[in-house]
Amino acid sequence: MVRDFLKIAFTVLIVMDPIGIIPQYLSLTAPFDKKTRNAIVKKSILIAALVLLVFLLGGKFLLDFFGITPGAFYISGGILFFLIAVEMIYSKPELRKIPAQEGSSVALFPLAIPFIAGPGLLTVIIMFMSTGHNWFYSVSLLFPALVFGLLCTYLALRGSVLIMSFLSTMGIFVIEKIMGLILAGFAVQFIYTGLVTMGILAGSP
Repeated sequence: MVRDFLKIAFTVLIVMDPIGIIPQYLSLTAPFDKKTRNAIVKKSILIAALVLLVFLLGGKFLLDFFGITPGAFYISGGILFFLIAVEMIYSKPELRKIPAQEGSSVALFPLAIPFIAGPGLLTVIIMFMSTGHNWFYSVSLLFPALVFGLLCTYLALRGSVLIMSFLSTMGIFVIEKIMGLILAGFAVQFIYTGLVTMGILAGSP
C-alpha cells in the first residue's frame, strides 16, 4: 500500500508541476497586490480541489458508462503523459504574455483550470481508479496524494517570489526538464501496462 501511495503521489506531483507553473502565476498576478495574489491562490486551489474531487468520486463510473477498458485508458493516458513530458523537456525558459484579468477570473482560468487541475492530472485520477483495485482502496490512496499535491502547489505559489529569486527562471527550467524525463518514463510504462492488460503483449502489468 505504501509503495502504491508513493507511486501515485509522485505521479500527481510531477503532472501538477507546482514549481513549473510559478513563472506563469507571477505573470498572471503581476497587476495585483500581495493580498489579492494570496486570495487568488486560495481560490484557485479550492476550485481545483473541487474539480479533482468530482473526477475522483465519479471517474471510474464515467469509464464504465462509456465502456472504456482500463487497458485502453492506460494507453491513452500514457500517450497524453508522453506529450506533456515532451513539452516539458523542449519548452523554453520564458514567461507567457497573458492579458490582465480580474482576480476571480484568473483564479478560475487559467490558474485552477488547466494549470493546476489540467487534463493530465484528471487522466491520472481516472487511470488509477481503473487499476482493478476496489473503489474504496483507490480513493484512500488518491485522496491524500491529491491533497499532498495541492498543498505543495499552494506553498509553491505563496512562496513564488522567494522561490523565483532563489532558483531563477533557468533553475525552474532545469527542474522542469528533469521532471519531464521522469514523466516520459512513466508514460512508456503506462503504455506497456495498457498493452499487457489488453493482451496485446505478454507480461505482467
